[in-house]
Amino acid sequence: MEQKYSDLIIRLANGISQRQMYFDTHPRVVATSREVADQMAALAGETDADALSIGICDGKFVRNKRYLIGPSIAGRALVDFAARLGCGGFTFVLPLGADEMTAFFRLGADRSQAYASLAEARAAFARSGLANIDLAGALSEGGEDDRVRAADQTTADFLPLVGIYQDMYDTVSTNTQTVGANGSVDTGRAFAAGTRLAGMAGQGGLDVMQFLRYPDYDSYTIGHSVRVAALSMLLARDLGWSQSILAELAAAGLLHDIGKGRIPPEILFKPGRLDEEERRIIETHPELGARILLDNPGSSALVLSATWGHHLRHDGKGYPAMPTGHEPGIATELVHVCDVFEALTAHRPYKRPLSPRQAFELMLREEAGFHPRLLSALIDTLGLYPPGSEVRLSDGSEAVVVSRGSALDRPLVRITRWMNGQAAPEGQQPTLDLAGLPDLEISEIASVGLAGEPLPC
Repeated sequence: MEQKYSDLIIRLANGISQRQMYFDTHPRVVATSREVADQMAALAGETDADALSIGICDGKFVRNKRYLIGPSIAGRALVDFAARLGCGGFTFVLPLGADEMTAFFRLGADRSQAYASLAEARAAFARSGLANIDLAGALSEGGEDDRVRAADQTTADFLPLVGIYQDMYDTVSTNTQTVGANGSVDTGRAFAAGTRLAGMAGQGGLDVMQFLRYPDYDSYTIGHSVRVAALSMLLARDLGWSQSILAELAAAGLLHDIGKGRIPPEILFKPGRLDEEERRIIETHPELGARILLDNPGSSALVLSATWGHHLRHDGKGYPAMPTGHEPGIATELVHVCDVFEALTAHRPYKRPLSPRQAFELMLREEAGFHPRLLSALIDTLGLYPPGSEVRLSDGSEAVVVSRGSALDRPLVRITRWMNGQAAPEGQQPTLDLAGLPDLEISEIASVGLAGEPLPC
């Protein structure tokens, strides 16, 4: 239920973004309006509720008085709309039809100025035929009403990074829109976001994007680039590369798929298998991306190389075709390794993700496909159980991975439920180093990321 709720938030935000690009009767706007209305009805049916509420506090989404990491990164359009309205969230009184959702998206897209008061915003909703969508007053963190409790420890570890990842997500989203509309790309914004990511201190190897499912094609095309940027930066940092290179690699991750903005949507978003001609067309996106960046000022040689060559294998196969005797550069190969790992482990609308262990096993079987030192380093950087993964231990207890340990398969974990099934209360959850407990091991990954899907080990 928690994940379906998060998916709904992301779809609502994407509906506003789509309406900013298109018009009420555009097929993508129509489809999203219908899907959101149907999703709300389905959620209401599961909970036997006649309304659904979405809370927002301090620029982040809230459910059951807890912050939601993934939707807070991907749902910026909805957060910004709430800020212009001066509200602390929305209550959707059901049933709502697709036409009402289109009107909601239209108001969110067209209204760029803040309302003078919440009463004025509510009046505007009523005039737009949205009387069944109520605007909540501002939420507060803590305070006498305790409307938003302090985050649990797992969430709190990641909250400082939400703003950085939001900025990266918005950068990719904006560039995706503008490159399709007029061919322009803000490379400066990508480099600025990459520099901010590379400059984060004291955050270890936190891979925040593991907490974000991609419920539709807009969110996965954007989220994929953000996570590739983060993985590339984390890997290069652990390899000891310079700070300036880290920023360039993060920018390369944000820009590497920019050529997909020139691929016809019916091919790019096709849910089924591509035919031979469609495959040929989509395989042009690296070259298209490089040409787009050449037409826009500010790209470095590293970013251009990674954009052009991120589908090249270590053995020189892949696409585009390499001239005889040439090999991909080391930075390009690093982005390639991260690109494939992200594609295998991400939540996507058309497939379940692989666990990190499964992804690494699959990649290791492709001996010539990846630079061996880089693949080994990625495994060492992430471990087999990324921080935030919910796991079950061999004694029957449940825990959350805090960080990787001295051994890849034996991380540090925090107990959340004891072997007798009793929940460990916050403040009384011990952290265990499995490297020093040979009789205790991880038996199952319950999920990767907050409220993620169950995964096999």
